[in-house]
Amino acid sequence: MDNIARSRARGSIALSTSSQALSTKILGTMALAETKRIAHVHTAPVHSLAIDCIQSRYLLSAGADTSIQLFDLEAHKQTAQCLRQITPLSHVASGSGHTRSIANIEWYPVDTGIFSTSSFDNTLRIWDTNTMAEACQFDLESRIHSHKLSPTGTHALIAAANESAYIRLCDLRTASSTQQLLAHQSGSTALAWSPFQPYILASGGSDGMLKLWDIRQSDSCVSVFGYIPPVPSHKSSNKGESPNRAHIGAVRSISFSTISDRIISTGSDSRVRVWRTNVDRLPSLLLADFSANSVDTEGGSKAGHDNSHNKSWSTCTLEPSLTSILDGTAESEIMFYPNNDKTIAVIEVMTGRHISTLHGHFAPVQCTAWRTKHMELYSSGADNDIFVWCPPAAENLTDEQIATRVDSWSDGN
Repeated sequence: MDNIARSRARGSIALSTSSQALSTKILGTMALAETKRIAHVHTAPVHSLAIDCIQSRYLLSAGADTSIQLFDLEAHKQTAQCLRQITPLSHVASGSGHTRSIANIEWYPVDTGIFSTSSFDNTLRIWDTNTMAEACQFDLESRIHSHKLSPTGTHALIAAANESAYIRLCDLRTASSTQQLLAHQSGSTALAWSPFQPYILASGGSDGMLKLWDIRQSDSCVSVFGYIPPVPSHKSSNKGESPNRAHIGAVRSISFSTISDRIISTGSDSRVRVWRTNVDRLPSLLLADFSANSVDTEGGSKAGHDNSHNKSWSTCTLEPSLTSILDGTAESEIMFYPNNDKTIAVIEVMTGRHISTLHGHFAPVQCTAWRTKHMELYSSGADNDIFVWCPPAAENLTDEQIATRVDSWSDGN
């Protein structure tokens, strides 16, 4: 980092370049927080985390135990080990709402008084944050994998990905399902709304297809993202690949870039692919393609890596929407990718460069949530715990904390 600062002082690198390099360096030092922890409250795998985008203060968590936990990240109590422990501000007890695993939880983007959940019990439910009581529900008659609300707040439509061939659009204002899109014959698995164009929706399915929709048009599908890799000389064909597929196997997550016209998709083939958003019905353009599970710290993915042995990841049904968090500092985007080997990969999106790997979980990680402006990452998964990550430089240890520093992750306090 000192070399970057000296280069900037000499004028040998531009301000934007040095800011990007410094940001990447800081994110590369991410580690388990020594002064903050989230209380262990879930009794089964956590499938989804959400931090509100208004104050970046309130964290929601939900998963297989059907409970919903609400945390105030600014409220904490001091433990005997001088840790700031965050306990739930409120909760919905297991069995008092959803009857099967909760797949996804989302804040209403313009009001922290409302949040929503979707579940394998076929229902999409809307909740009042102040009372933690259910306000209304939609029965979609099919197991729901994920749901999303537009981050723009322009409309009150919720898109729901489920095991049927249709994506359902539910309107909060009328409490009814208003529209459906014939999207993926084998079911949809992932969704994302554009942060710039409120009526543009991306969907991914079990068929490996990635589609872009303009929900205002009768012929709503405006683009299909497809990719056929080069054929190695020793093979006669690309088995399983199709010009209409973005991934081999299911699409596990979709993220729109917040700083450019790009879409980032991940799949059960352990590939991360970056596409140029195209709403003009022109052929899609693949901008980057790399393996999330085998990356080169010197820049780019390792060519020829085969992830087909990772069967537990490719058949995973408990992680319907892989969370990919993007940090748009200095025109650079970083993805925190939950691996299937108890780690989180920190990856530079456009280059595929592996910045670092976060170790700490005791079971596969299934979801992550980035806390904007606080340099904090929250993660959880099959070990039922929610972990906090941050750069060591962001933590100010008091003399008492240094004196009583212990391995707090191994005890139950």
